[in-house]
Amino acid sequence: MYYVNENIKDLYRVKFHDERAGVLRLDMNENPEGLPRQFFDSVMAKITPEYIATYPEKDRLVKLLAEHNDTACENISITAGSDEAMRLVFQCFGEQGKKLLTVTPTFEMYDVYAKMFGMKHAAIEYKDDFSVDIEDILQAVDAETGIVILLNPNSPIGSTYDEAAVRKVVERAALVGAVVVIDEAYHYFYQPTYMPLIQEYDNLLIFRTFSKVFSMAGLRIGYVSGDAALIGYIEKAESTFNVNNIAILFAEEIIRNKELADDLIETEREGRQWLAARLREAGYKTLAKEGNFVLFFPKKDSQAVVKELKEKNVWVRDYGRGILKGWIRVSTGAKSCMERFWEALQEVEGHVPYSNAGEEFYF
Repeated sequence: MYYVNENIKDLYRVKFHDERAGVLRLDMNENPEGLPRQFFDSVMAKITPEYIATYPEKDRLVKLLAEHNDTACENISITAGSDEAMRLVFQCFGEQGKKLLTVTPTFEMYDVYAKMFGMKHAAIEYKDDFSVDIEDILQAVDAETGIVILLNPNSPIGSTYDEAAVRKVVERAALVGAVVVIDEAYHYFYQPTYMPLIQEYDNLLIFRTFSKVFSMAGLRIGYVSGDAALIGYIEKAESTFNVNNIAILFAEEIIRNKELADDLIETEREGRQWLAARLREAGYKTLAKEGNFVLFFPKKDSQAVVKELKEKNVWVRDYGRGILKGWIRVSTGAKSCMERFWEALQEVEGHVPYSNAGEEFYF
């Protein structure tokens, strides 16, 4: 009988097989509109048969990102989305039997990778007011801890950590030999960053992705930043050519185009604020913190609402357990997309009159 890794053998994974073309995609925190057509066409015009016949070269993009983040090239590694960066961190630093520490709820793939690499997942729960106590996190960092993950902002809650809290966690982790990851997938929607701290701490890594504000989820490109020694280990574990040429080209062009990035940020923010206001005015319990998403508690059963919206080609997601049980998350984008969602929601839930009864968690 052939060998199968026991950590993989019974690992539960959710695979996505739905045909998502032609629907209003508000379920996975993508940009529902995508990049502006003019920008897209200008980049595509640079793609030649020779270009895609050549193995990828990442050095130019690394240099651009180093300048963009005011750091050094040796502190950056380009990855196939931040998802590959996650896997590489577990592969390099996830000691089997040690503890992965996160909050809950958070991005589900961290639990998957913990199981995949034989780590024990310890999760600090959010309180009823959607806050998390940093002291609870600090107390959970012990000699058995191998990796600590903090999303800033966290998905799906949208909460953030101040600098004093982050420093405490990184310094506490250093005392027990643990690596800390600050996942900044939703940076740009929320401007504060802990990228400068990689110059101070040799156990800190920062994740970034081009999938969110930069609207390139289908190209699978991101990067990890950190101490040169940590990045060196990650690059040893990477595939030889892990990111494709087209992704690299689009990433280079968008990093050079600050005006476009600013427009994408403003367009999403306008749509998010518009939708959050409509939900609050209509009396919905609303959670709208940071990141390109808004959560609300529907009048009907959340599963029924999601199903009926899907029949109208409007896709959102709900939660079946924990503090968010019964809530629906809507990915946010341009106001025109939010208006389409709002119209569909009113058809599903019935016209919702103005009310001041909606409990608000808006920051």
